[in-house]
Amino acid sequence: MNSPMINVAAMNVAKPVEMVVDVNSLEDLIIPTPSEIISVYIGFVRAYHLWMHAAHNVTKGPGFAGDHELLYGKIYTEVQDQIDRIIEKGVGVYKDEGIACPMKIIESAALAMEQWESPSDQCSERIAELALIYTSQLVKVGEGTATILEDLEALSYGMDNMLADLVDVHENYVYLLQQRNKS
Repeated sequence: MNSPMINVAAMNVAKPVEMVVDVNSLEDLIIPTPSEIISVYIGFVRAYHLWMHAAHNVTKGPGFAGDHELLYGKIYTEVQDQIDRIIEKGVGVYKDEGIACPMKIIESAALAMEQWESPSDQCSERIAELALIYTSQLVKVGEGTATILEDLEALSYGMDNMLADLVDVHENYVYLLQQRNKS
């Protein structure tokens, strides 16, 4: 007898990937824990932070001053504080200090960054274009994290509020980058 096939849409950053999981029963599915969900989100936000910091360091051209300090500089410094906030909230809500594990965070960040183009050796227009793409992804990952936690009945009011606040801030980054990308 053939086992059922379940399509799982992977939240793969730059290039969406469809995975097919072959399971014999629903018991074969491993549901991620809330700690694992928030850890993946933290890794994605860390990858975004590292990318924006690099964009800040390598920006160039006529818009250098504005891009360097007022756009990429603003974003990467704010995101650093956001990461701290997410980790502390995650540890407090899910009572798991593993959420703060730097090895886990780096591992998750590396998975995201493997799909991205580096801002190094890019023209200023390409850096801005990529920044908009990755920021739009950040918004979707934040929304998706909240949805998954809600589906797992593991979304406290405080966690929901924090994620909503972060998505709101990140949508503002999308606006800034959209304006930067206009000719």
